[in-house]
Amino acid sequence: MKKKTVVYKSVEKLREDLLNLKKELPMESIENPRMYFQVYTTILDEATLKPMCDVLGEVFPKTPWFGVSTAGNIVDCDEASEIIISVTVFESEKSKFKILYYDMEEYSTKEIAQFIVQEANVSWVKGIEIYRTMFKESTTRLCEALDSLNPNIQVFGGMTCSTDLTTYDSIIFSSMRGFSSHSILILMLGGEDLHIESFKVSGWKTIGRNFYVTKSNGNIIHKLGNSPAYEIYHKYLNIKNNENFFLNALDFPVMYEHNGIFIVRAPSATTEDGSLVMAADVEEGSILRLAYGEPNTIVEDIQKKADSIRLFNPDVLHIFNCAARKAFWQEQELSSTYELTSFKNIAKNTGFFSHGEFLREKEHLNQHNIMLVMAAIKEGKGKGKIQNTVVKNYQDNAKIPLVARMATFIRETAFELEEINSRLNAYNSQLQELASIDSLTNLENRLAYDKFLYKINSELKPDSDWCMIMIDVNGLKYTNDVFGHAAGDALIVAAAKAIQSTFGEYGHCFRIGGDEFVVLIDIGVEQLYQLHRKLKESVESHNKTALYRLSMAVGESRLINEIGQKKSISDWKMEADLNMYRDKSSKARTTSVTENQNLRELVSCLISIEEAKDVYTAHHSDRVKELSVMIAEALGVSEQTLNLIIDASILHDIGKVGINDAILNKPGKLTEDEFAIIKQHPVIGARILMQSNHTQELVQIVLHHHERYNGKGYPEGIAGEDIPLGARIIAIADSIDAMTSRRIYRDALSFDYCKSEIEKNLGVMYDPAIGKIVLDMWDKIEDKLLRLMSSSTKKKV
Repeated sequence: MKKKTVVYKSVEKLREDLLNLKKELPMESIENPRMYFQVYTTILDEATLKPMCDVLGEVFPKTPWFGVSTAGNIVDCDEASEIIISVTVFESEKSKFKILYYDMEEYSTKEIAQFIVQEANVSWVKGIEIYRTMFKESTTRLCEALDSLNPNIQVFGGMTCSTDLTTYDSIIFSSMRGFSSHSILILMLGGEDLHIESFKVSGWKTIGRNFYVTKSNGNIIHKLGNSPAYEIYHKYLNIKNNENFFLNALDFPVMYEHNGIFIVRAPSATTEDGSLVMAADVEEGSILRLAYGEPNTIVEDIQKKADSIRLFNPDVLHIFNCAARKAFWQEQELSSTYELTSFKNIAKNTGFFSHGEFLREKEHLNQHNIMLVMAAIKEGKGKGKIQNTVVKNYQDNAKIPLVARMATFIRETAFELEEINSRLNAYNSQLQELASIDSLTNLENRLAYDKFLYKINSELKPDSDWCMIMIDVNGLKYTNDVFGHAAGDALIVAAAKAIQSTFGEYGHCFRIGGDEFVVLIDIGVEQLYQLHRKLKESVESHNKTALYRLSMAVGESRLINEIGQKKSISDWKMEADLNMYRDKSSKARTTSVTENQNLRELVSCLISIEEAKDVYTAHHSDRVKELSVMIAEALGVSEQTLNLIIDASILHDIGKVGINDAILNKPGKLTEDEFAIIKQHPVIGARILMQSNHTQELVQIVLHHHERYNGKGYPEGIAGEDIPLGARIIAIADSIDAMTSRRIYRDALSFDYCKSEIEKNLGVMYDPAIGKIVLDMWDKIEDKLLRLMSSSTKKKV
């Protein structure tokens, strides 16, 4: 594998240089061709570049070429001229390459990623080199979509740009297509003899304290903690929110953990409301820290990487070096290619200063900022120059700037403060246990309750009319088991609000246990009756819009009985407790039969709506119900949970009544906007079911039946066991029927294909434990579906 470069000076000189180069190259490589040209240019003017491209096509008509705009060019680890033309020649007949080109205005990011994965789904591909223009859309979707590539494929590359990093100016051009400012170019490399290793050099260290991303949207960070995100730069670094923000903030990017590695993100701009515009997405809930480049750390990292590459012995190196690092070294009064010196004599290399770098690590593709990314490539054992190049420590080249010393001081001080803060948090946790306020509800807790009982008992006045009201949240355990503890906590908080808003003005409200509340109130019978009515109205009002239906059992007891005798505190509590349990038992008896009957009638009504809207959906829901029952029974769920899953499975697609028929029945492929509308049907279904108390328990299952086990489903992107059990069961039953049924846009898929898809997506789309049970009883599932489909066909006839 060989690499040669030509410096562009004029059209005439280029023609002469290319003709001389043609004489040096093997004719079979030119005619075949087993070579490609690449142009690196800091000049974006098409009028300047097109004549050069025409000459390239004239001298080498069969050889593909492509070009990218840059913030500076690199040849053999030195900064090079404005326009450089490089040719890479493969010497082995087994080596292969392929150039792909996609217009981001013609195709969506998802479609482009699918094209790339499909093209790479061949055994010869070992590396994918990405070039992307500075299109305004974030790269995160592209990176996530390419995670499905074969894990053995190396992925690396860079964002094209210009010498003015404050703009979106950038281009890609090629022999396949013309010039474009909104495109992605892919270079696939591989073959039996080709070997690739890719890596990065960082050198950035965190300084200061942690900042929590409390509000973000894609690549826009709105808030860190309770403050506008920009405040991190204004308060701690005195960087103003003006047109120079990007350049002033380059030295202090942020660092956070993503996909198991630490990512550096540089803010590219700020908004009027104080939000930070980042080069790529930053998830809400992330923990950020300011970072600072340390020259010695960078050099140490470089030496380790250089030693590793020498052992690999590559033929060529491809370099993607962030333009911000170029500025960083210049501030250290060193050459912009200072850090490349260690790689200088290892192998021939070309590259450019980029606006962002791509690298796949731990099977995840990430876009980095302010990184040096390299790909080492060789055919066979490689023929690079195995030489040692020692770079002196940074201290030997220049005096460490004051800002570097201050950054170290700030970082170490921050670590010490965090250690102290951690110990204080531990002490505060211990104190919280002794405090009198319940942390979840902000009501007084059992300790305060016991103290107040003692006070009443010891300071009782003759005219007092103390009443104890015991309140218990009905069905909390069931809610926790079916919907998770977050749902249970929501019920507890709702109960506390209702109790406090009713009794708080007149008495003392306590949470004394998990689902147990007590009110101690000095009030007459008539007034108390009015408050009970107010509590009932508050609960009914909550249930009109709440996801989780609130029900409470209430029992009361007065400290002074009808004949004026004072009860002991223990008898007072026991009587209130007994009355509360009597109320709980009577409510369970009177509502059980009625609600079950109401639910059956309501479900029948909703099913008829489904059938009227779409007969296919109705038959599909019947089959999903039967499969869900098989799976749930195999899991050994309780009768109550089974009945819940039956009703939810029948109604899982009820939200499709709110989707336009033209989209539901479209025979061709849906657009992104149309699919976004389809994805709303779980939310619409949940809203429909929320309108009745009788279907409240179905809401969460219907809402989440399209979530994925890995958290990449919809509508909320929850993962694992945070997804309700019923939704996890219906998800796999739904998929099985969807794949094996004929749809308007395709024929039914085979049972074998369906089974393989289930196996492939265990832990991805489906709960692996549920999926294993499904696979174990696959023959029974096939028989069941064949009978159901036969029955559906007869009904149609």
